[in-house]
Amino acid sequence: MNILDPKYETMRRDLLEQYQLERVQALLARLRRNVRRYRESLSELRFESLADLPRLPATTPEDLVDGFPYGMFALPLREVIRLHSSVGPKGRQLVIGHTRNDLTRWGRLVARQLAAAGVTANDVIQIRVGAGMFEESLGYMLGAERLEASVIPDDPFHIEYQLELMRNYRVSVLVTTPANARALVDLLEERRLDPLSLHLRTVILSRPLAPEERTRLHDRLFADVRAGFGVPEILNPGLCVECSEGRLHVNEDEFLVEIEDGELLVTTLCREAMPLVRYRTRIAAELRAEKCGCGRTGRILTPGARLDGRLLVDERPLYTEQVRDVLLQTKAGGHPFDLDVREERAVISLQVSKDLFGDTIRSMTELQSEVRAEIQSRLGITADVRLLEPK
Repeated sequence: MNILDPKYETMRRDLLEQYQLERVQALLARLRRNVRRYRESLSELRFESLADLPRLPATTPEDLVDGFPYGMFALPLREVIRLHSSVGPKGRQLVIGHTRNDLTRWGRLVARQLAAAGVTANDVIQIRVGAGMFEESLGYMLGAERLEASVIPDDPFHIEYQLELMRNYRVSVLVTTPANARALVDLLEERRLDPLSLHLRTVILSRPLAPEERTRLHDRLFADVRAGFGVPEILNPGLCVECSEGRLHVNEDEFLVEIEDGELLVTTLCREAMPLVRYRTRIAAELRAEKCGCGRTGRILTPGARLDGRLLVDERPLYTEQVRDVLLQTKAGGHPFDLDVREERAVISLQVSKDLFGDTIRSMTELQSEVRAEIQSRLGITADVRLLEPK
């Protein structure tokens, strides 16, 4: 069954709920002492059973923005040994901190995910999740090293170099994004290379895919395809384990999850540096408690769409407000625009008046180039820029 921590991953439900209750009570006591935001909102509340969970105030991404940079930390900064940035509401910056114990736990949780996919100490793992996704790459490195597998942390810029590494180092497990997996398939077909010439056995994707897309990758790469799921403000990866049945089981010994008005809320049970109570993830989701053939008892999570308008461009988060702020640095600032995503690229349709660039093709091309360059340099995203007459 490839279960790394059977004590916790297959824990009886009644024992798990008692464990969660004790963890939440200890968490609330610590937050009242150490975090001003929670001290004020939790001071008069009593928590005697898990049924009291809805009575606790929710934490929002806006709270994390307002507490920037260290206002949500429950420990002095000298005890926080790792800081990561994330993109919050409207593209504003968030900070997530980890203690040494937090990193140890993170590695263990990711190791559960890798072990469920059949990864062992005999594997060679290539981690290729793309620039700007350092946190995710680090999580998989911690998990792989926990299993004592050989890790290639290199993130090759070019797909052909990546393929060369895979062949030379005999990579058996590839941790990557859906976009990169598709690009790898295209390169193999373009070169007319047999996927079986690789040593690849398993592909672990950074996020879930539709069943038909997963099947296509499986058929083209001749490899088992698994997926992870996480929330950067909580853990990504590490929140869930995908089992052999293709279901995402929440690591409920570390996270207390609930659904409110269709949105996933997460309470961290063991995090030291930056614990969160009923964090609103802005992700639609469903939770099911049912018996699974894999033996795990953690509830099954089915994530859905974002609820805050956040888009994903080549695996990078993007908000309309970010594009608007960048456009203000160009001649197109203040003009109406539409933002869309097509084939992993941002498409920006700008409504600009003719007096802005005149009637010459050269002026139009210069404006498009300026906007593309600013989007690339400030957001790290490739964009198609289209100029439209005002509606």
